[in-house]
Amino acid sequence: MTVARVAFVTNDIFMKFLFVDMSVFQAMFLRGAVAVPIIAALAWYRDCLFVRLGVADFGLLSVRAAAQIGMASCFLTALAYMPIANVSAIMQVVPLSLTLVATLFLGEILGWRRWSAVIIGFCGVLMVIRPGTDDFNVYSTLAVGAVGFATLNDAVTRHLPNRVPALFAALFTAAAVCLFSGAVTVTIPWQKITPYNWLILSFCGVSVVTGYFFQVITMRFGDLSFVAPFRYVGLVWAIALGALLFGEWPDCWTWVGAIIVVTTGLYSFYRDSMRHA
Repeated sequence: MTVARVAFVTNDIFMKFLFVDMSVFQAMFLRGAVAVPIIAALAWYRDCLFVRLGVADFGLLSVRAAAQIGMASCFLTALAYMPIANVSAIMQVVPLSLTLVATLFLGEILGWRRWSAVIIGFCGVLMVIRPGTDDFNVYSTLAVGAVGFATLNDAVTRHLPNRVPALFAALFTAAAVCLFSGAVTVTIPWQKITPYNWLILSFCGVSVVTGYFFQVITMRFGDLSFVAPFRYVGLVWAIALGALLFGEWPDCWTWVGAIIVVTTGLYSFYRDSMRHA
C-alpha cells in the first residue's frame, strides 16, 4: 500500500509538470502509451497476457476500467488547477466512502461510532474545498467526483475473483484509460512533445505501472484493516513534494480538514479491526 501510494503521488507530480506544456488528456494518452507496453511485457513474462475469463469477469473489469477513466479524468483535471496537497487531502476520504458504500449497498452493519467517523470525515473534506467561498470552484467539484469514481474502483477491485491476474487487471484498466484519452485528444489541439516531455512521461509511465500493480495486489490479498492506514503516506508525500517543487504550502483550513479526514479514517479502520477481532 505504501509503495502504491508513493508511486501514484510521484506520478501526479510528474503529470503536473506536463500540464504546463500540454492538455490533461494529451498527457493521459501519452502516459498510457508508455505504461501499457510496460504492463503488457510484464504480463507476457508472467504468462498472464492472455487469460480465459467469463462474461462476469469482463463485466467487473469493464466497470473498474470505466471508474478508473472517470477518476483519472476528474482527478488530473483538478490537479492541473489545484495544489496537489488539497486534491490529495480530498482523496483521503475514499476509505470512509467505501465504508458508506458497504453499509448502503452491501448490507454491512455500521455502529454509531463509525457513522460519526464517516460524517465528521466528510466535514473535513468540506473544510478543504470550502463551498461558498472564493476557494471553491469547478475543480473542487471534480476532485470530489474523483472520490466517487475511486470508491467504485476500489469496491470492484475487492470483488475481482482470484482467477483474474493482477497484471491482467492493471493492463485492462491502463489500456482503457489510454484509449479513452486518445479519443478525446482528437477533439482538442495537439501540443508539440519535447525530449524533456518524453523524459517526464517515462517517469510517469513507470510510476503509474507500479501504482496500478501494487494497488490491485493490496486490495485483493492484503488485510485491509491493517494496510489501509498506510494509504495516508501518500498525503504526507504529496504535501512534501508540493511544497518542495511547487511552493504549494497548505493553508490552515486545508491542514485542519486533512487532519480530520485522516483521523476519522484511522478511527474507522480501528473500529473495523475491533469488530473483526
